[in-house]
Amino acid sequence: MVATIINNGGSIRIPKNVEVAYSTPVLLTQNDRKILIDPGDYTSFGFLEEYFENHDINLEDVTDILLTHLHLDHAYATRFFPNATIYINGAYKSKPYNKFGLFKSKLYLEIINSWKNVVEIDAGMKLFNGKVVVFHTPWHAKEHCSFVIDTENMGKILYTGDIVMNRVEFYDIIRWLRKDDCARFVNTIGRKCDYIVFTHDEYVKSDDYFRR
Repeated sequence: MVATIINNGGSIRIPKNVEVAYSTPVLLTQNDRKILIDPGDYTSFGFLEEYFENHDINLEDVTDILLTHLHLDHAYATRFFPNATIYINGAYKSKPYNKFGLFKSKLYLEIINSWKNVVEIDAGMKLFNGKVVVFHTPWHAKEHCSFVIDTENMGKILYTGDIVMNRVEFYDIIRWLRKDDCARFVNTIGRKCDYIVFTHDEYVKSDDYFRR
């Protein structure tokens, strides 16, 4: 399995004016499979289009999509991949999407209704010949999962999802300024990986932060 980080996610916040977040989409290739993690929303379209066009990838070529959780900035683009099987924790089904607001409710239901095939994932599951291990990390959303990915080109990657969105939050965790379940998870699993990929920031090399 080969991992490609298509672009680094980020966020822009101007109080009372603008709040935009965009996730870090990762493409995993394994034989004939093309697996996207958190493909993002309209903010990410330009990055995805550029990468797909430069590498002759069609929307129909994506076979699988791994979602850390069902938020618009991570999952909206799933509706554009007609052949993709969606992998997500089943807790997403119990959320009251009809109460999310006039616009957001409609968007969430459009996303869910666009999915043709869904595989519900949970802690301990190993996907794609054991190359992806699922961890249920429900501290950001009850369906939230993080992934450890065993790759040929980057070693082991911890894809955190939104439990650790950026390096600022990560710094607090590795200095043990936080001692919650999330901090314990990141400190335990992160030091066993080669890279840590955040959903809203640049990724880091684990050896630069953890002593082994």
